[in-house]
Amino acid sequence: MNKQIPAILGGSPTRTRPFFVGPMVDEDEERYVLDAIREHNFSRYIGAYSPDIEMTLRMTSEDAAKINAPWHFLGGPGVRSFAAEFANKMGVDYAIPVNSATSGLSVALAACGVGAGDEVIVPGLSFGATGAAVLLFNSIPVFVDVDPQTFCIAPGEIEKAITEKTKAILVVHLLGNVCDMAAIMDIARRHRLSVIEDCAQAPGAKWREKFVGSIGDAGVFSFQQSKNIMTGEGGMIITNDPEVARKCRLISNHGEMVMQDSNTDDELVNVVGCNFRLPELCAALGRAQLKKLDRVNAWRNGNAQFLIDEIGKIPGFTPPYVDQDVEWVCHVLSFLYDESVVGIPREVFVAALRAEGIPVGTGYVRGMYEAPIFLRRIAFGRGGSPWTDGNSPSAVTYSKDQCPVISKLINEQFIWFYHIAHPSTAEDMLDIVNAIRKLVAAIPLLIEHQKEIMNAGDTQKSQGRL
Repeated sequence: MNKQIPAILGGSPTRTRPFFVGPMVDEDEERYVLDAIREHNFSRYIGAYSPDIEMTLRMTSEDAAKINAPWHFLGGPGVRSFAAEFANKMGVDYAIPVNSATSGLSVALAACGVGAGDEVIVPGLSFGATGAAVLLFNSIPVFVDVDPQTFCIAPGEIEKAITEKTKAILVVHLLGNVCDMAAIMDIARRHRLSVIEDCAQAPGAKWREKFVGSIGDAGVFSFQQSKNIMTGEGGMIITNDPEVARKCRLISNHGEMVMQDSNTDDELVNVVGCNFRLPELCAALGRAQLKKLDRVNAWRNGNAQFLIDEIGKIPGFTPPYVDQDVEWVCHVLSFLYDESVVGIPREVFVAALRAEGIPVGTGYVRGMYEAPIFLRRIAFGRGGSPWTDGNSPSAVTYSKDQCPVISKLINEQFIWFYHIAHPSTAEDMLDIVNAIRKLVAAIPLLIEHQKEIMNAGDTQKSQGRL
């Protein structure tokens, strides 16, 4: 077969070996996990009052790790050590392990005093958990558009969305890029708003030499297996504010058991008996993985830079923009596709690229605001809670066309490369580049057969193959 003919038209594919990405794992993970098992150390949280509880709740993570206690309100020895090591890495005083970044976002918002009826400004472009996390304590997400170059929340859109009910800004450092934190923190200070950073896709990224997550009131990280480092499932909240740390610790570990008659009403707010604790075996994995964070990030960035250098030379493919104040950590590499330059619709090009053996995506299926839970304003029960709660129902509504930049990115421009992570090599990246070059050279052929390629793509979608 002719190697220059696109595989989707019967030619030989550029690549026949499947791509594989997975966590960087070695004997460290095995050692830490086996140590925990041999010590019968699985989950040693104490969710109960003690006379020194207030001191415990404000204790730095470093100090907590030094306590010689197998059982503790802040978790067992492995959990406390992981928290201390993560806090030290990120340059903060407090790290609170949790069972997921989703719960971590809810806890962080609640710890900053965000509650029923309060509005939280959120970028409309992120994994759905970012928006859903706002709902847990009956708060209202207000979705705004993103910057078309960084894909992160647009500061100007934040400013326009602020009302008397706005309590916080939840920013997302998307795909490893970093938000314009100077503008965002200025807005927050002027309007007295809390700032929570969703750092799920950017562990180790920096803004002006400060780690993301340490800039706002709190930062939240994900350790789900697809992330840069992982514990299987899990997450971490970081902060430098002892009062935020105190409340996070209460909310995530049955804080209602700790509350006494002497506690004030403000201290009781949002402490409702949740269990968002990270198990010891997950913490064991996390301690080993944290040692690899810089290596993992360098691996991803190296592969991403190879693709940027090569694909960026091809007309119609624009690499991501990273500001000079930012040290990014590439989680997923996204190019912007320009149909008017390449000559064929993105869907045709993507279908042809997949046929060449290159796994490629087009970003999130939809903006978060397009999910039925928001369009219909139905979350808890069928009565419209939290939007209809209280004496002053929320005026916030949602529509499919409310964020035009996001719509264009998702429906026309995004081309995402997921397989930059370990153990993908420069040779693997070259296959991606060669496949794109091959298709660009064959644009006239693809145009000629565009209709049948589109029909084949529609068939694959209906069969669940795309």
